[in-house]
Amino acid sequence: MDHTASGPRQVPLPQTEPPVEAPPPTGYPERLRGPAPHAVQGALALSFSLPGGLPAVPQPPPGLRLVAALGLGDEDAPRPTPRGELPDPARWAPRLVQALLEVLAGDRPLSQLIRWADAEVYADLLRRLTVGAGSHAGRPGPARRGVLRSVRIHEPDDGVAEVAAVVARAGRVGALALRLEGLDGRWQCTALELG
Repeated sequence: MDHTASGPRQVPLPQTEPPVEAPPPTGYPERLRGPAPHAVQGALALSFSLPGGLPAVPQPPPGLRLVAALGLGDEDAPRPTPRGELPDPARWAPRLVQALLEVLAGDRPLSQLIRWADAEVYADLLRRLTVGAGSHAGRPGPARRGVLRSVRIHEPDDGVAEVAAVVARAGRVGALALRLEGLDGRWQCTALELG
């Protein structure tokens, strides 16, 4: 009977810790001193070549360089977009308001708005949905969904649109206000108030 293939066996783990760069202070036993200061880090190579001699980390082409985002100093910051490069807010805002109403009614997943809402607005909507999750149980969706009655849009600055909407939700008329800013080539909701 062959016992080598019948069950698990214990195998020692390979040494994966990087070597110590400098020897510990004198007074340590020899077995705790670690490798010599000239040891090379073999398991976690930081610079190596691929087959054929190409570097593993490619260098950017000579004509390209990294620059900061326009006037913000942070590469990850959203890039402001002027009004001329954005869709007409009179056509776009009502669609966003209706989508918001459908999200709040539970008829549309919140994840569909992630591209159109900044982190604060998205987190606020997620909190509202979490808090109100039990209040809609057992009711059909279309009866809960809000209906957009009217929209007014004011553009106080280039690439900024303030939207005021009158909506009917659950048999009551209310207001919804939001601020749209042109960021990264699209309108993005940066403030939202529900009334």
